[in-house]
Amino acid sequence: MSNANHSVELGVFLPVGNGGWITSTTSPQLPATYDYNRRVALLAEELGFDFALSMAKWRGYGGPSRHWDFTLESLTTMSGLAEATSRIGVWGTIHTMVFHPAVVAKMAAVIDQISNGRFGLNLVAGSNPADQGQMGLWMDLDHDERYALAEEWISVAKRLWTEDRVDHKGRFFTLEDCMSNPKPRTMPPIICAGASDRGFLFTIRNCTGSFLLGSDHDDFIKTGLRAKELAREVGRVGFKTYGLFTIVPGRTDKEAQERVDHYNAGVDTIALDNQTREYSSDRSLKQNTMANRFIQQGNERNSMTKAAVVGSPETIGRKLAHIARSADLDGITVIVPDFIDDLRTVGTEVVEVLAACGVTTKAFETARTGAYAH
Repeated sequence: MSNANHSVELGVFLPVGNGGWITSTTSPQLPATYDYNRRVALLAEELGFDFALSMAKWRGYGGPSRHWDFTLESLTTMSGLAEATSRIGVWGTIHTMVFHPAVVAKMAAVIDQISNGRFGLNLVAGSNPADQGQMGLWMDLDHDERYALAEEWISVAKRLWTEDRVDHKGRFFTLEDCMSNPKPRTMPPIICAGASDRGFLFTIRNCTGSFLLGSDHDDFIKTGLRAKELAREVGRVGFKTYGLFTIVPGRTDKEAQERVDHYNAGVDTIALDNQTREYSSDRSLKQNTMANRFIQQGNERNSMTKAAVVGSPETIGRKLAHIARSADLDGITVIVPDFIDDLRTVGTEVVEVLAACGVTTKAFETARTGAYAH
């Protein structure tokens, strides 16, 4: 591994669902409100983060914590945050089974204007049958068919962003002399979290970057390297990979582990069972890497993924730097228990350790130059 500096983008995965990303009654009970997410986005911008991303979720998992029973809609949330912020990227998520590409093409062009070109899009080809099925929008497609739909979806959207009129008669969508104005000033960054080889190939061919998760730290590295390998095989230059990390900081490693133990003591097993049941109902479960990771968390009865990076800022920084460099990541996206205090820790202390380990971020430059007001 080279000793040269490795530059990465730094993003935050916004807590648009109540309780954030930890399935527990003893973790910070974050509100699924626009006001809270606006505070988080403004703080991330102040700290020098590159982007803020929100998920799309239509149905929660109940239990004592009512995990994700309240969620903000992604694109309207990011539209508001586009107006509230001035520099940070604002990335929204859509399910390709839920929104017609012509509808999103128009919405994206408007958010592009509001954000002055800072809007990005995260595509989800699947999810689980209950989430979209409650609205009658789930299509019982197999794994490959879902990506066939997503490929047709993004092809139509890109044509609407670049052509005056579009005629299209495909398997999933039909457009006749379809007009979509205004156009975005530039093609927005587009990411996808597909983790199977089929998902990676869809992402590499149609998107600007891949959104990666790992079941543990070694799996993060393996997955990141596989994405870059497939990109090289199809001749895709400049393809980016963004790792998603749950981070639990403490003043010491012991204190950080005590936080995890406290959250696990209140793990919401009912919510996890509901999550497992919903994802297990997918007939393409064998190929659905993301679903299997959610099911694994439920089977292990943990409030968060075992891939979480836990420890002091020094420990977290060293671990993240090792994964980022070993997996050749282009970006680090973070989830934290408390999106105010913990995010400050990441954006000031952890980025300093990353820099000392040869992984540079805009956030470190912001902290180093004093642009962030403590």
